[in-house]
Amino acid sequence: MTSRRDREKEFKKQLIAEAAYTLFSSSSFEAVTVEDIARQAEFGKGTLYLYFENKVDILIYIFCHGVEELCKDIIAQCSEEPDVGEALNRYMNLQYSFYQKYHSMFLSLLRRKIEGTLNPDQFLDTVRKQDVITDLVAGILERGTREGYIVAVDSRKLARVIRNVLKGFSFEALDRKSIDTEKDLELIKMVLSNGIIVGGGRQ
Repeated sequence: MTSRRDREKEFKKQLIAEAAYTLFSSSSFEAVTVEDIARQAEFGKGTLYLYFENKVDILIYIFCHGVEELCKDIIAQCSEEPDVGEALNRYMNLQYSFYQKYHSMFLSLLRRKIEGTLNPDQFLDTVRKQDVITDLVAGILERGTREGYIVAVDSRKLARVIRNVLKGFSFEALDRKSIDTEKDLELIKMVLSNGIIVGGGRQ
């Protein structure tokens, strides 16, 4: 059972993370300072350092918490859905929405990984959490294969393909604000479900 002290600590971390998310979303990770986050959270700067080592630590917490919430949503809305087609449809909605919400923060993490300024263990933790999503989606795909709804291929690789297609489209929207994300998502679903070759292609 979680102690009261741990619950209070987690509650304050959440308050700080919510304040930071608001700032990172309206500006950018690079432009926001620890002082800005403290002010937004209505805490002293020193209080933030009781819960997080630095600004990157806050960013990782936000992203990992988002992944954990996505996992819960996939389990609740997709894994228990008896219709595989509907389960995949819901998953793609959830995953695309996740990237719309967190893509700029993920890019900030990736940039620091490439620059070598991010603790490798911290980045590995974000990868492990995303692997849980791959496993959940692979489970849905395997069920679809058994039912004759999904082609018989490596389910984890196919789960990664779907996730990366959704990720790529959401990242494109960072530079092109005129993109209709809803229409993009419908096109993604159509292509992933039906392919692009009419009648199965050449005979």
